[in-house]
Amino acid sequence: MARLPKNKSISLAIQAQNLEKMFGSRSTKIKKNKLIWYGRLTPSPLSECYDVKLTYKLKDRPRLVVISPKLERLEGERADHMYSNTEPCLYDPQKGEWNSSMLLANTIIPWTAEWLLHYEFWLATGTWSGGGRHPIQRKHRRKTANLYASRFQVANELKL
Repeated sequence: MARLPKNKSISLAIQAQNLEKMFGSRSTKIKKNKLIWYGRLTPSPLSECYDVKLTYKLKDRPRLVVISPKLERLEGERADHMYSNTEPCLYDPQKGEWNSSMLLANTIIPWTAEWLLHYEFWLATGTWSGGGRHPIQRKHRRKTANLYASRFQVANELKL
């Protein structure tokens, strides 16, 4: 789909329609000028299924939280690129990587699936492979990699 001019926001109804069409929905509502979408994402055939909730008001940034399973920590630290224990950081707002003229179904949801895949590799290896700008670099040792090695047989080959 062609991108609209930056100042032309896509309506909540069109956003909701595209989310349901492309990703299905466990529930979609528009209440008080806010879109609320519940969905399930599976980043790869070997991945967990993640229940997520997306909330979005026009002119605000979309907020996506992972409802379940609970995102785990390694050695007491959460993964890089997170706003909170449940909200992944999917893009750099300072670089203008997302705006309201973009479909959530073409951006935020695929970016979430990609983030979740990098999260799973991080659980297996202790190293964040998703790139991006880190305000604070965290150092993780690889001692917990064996916990997830059976789920991610490729982790040892990737040496991320």
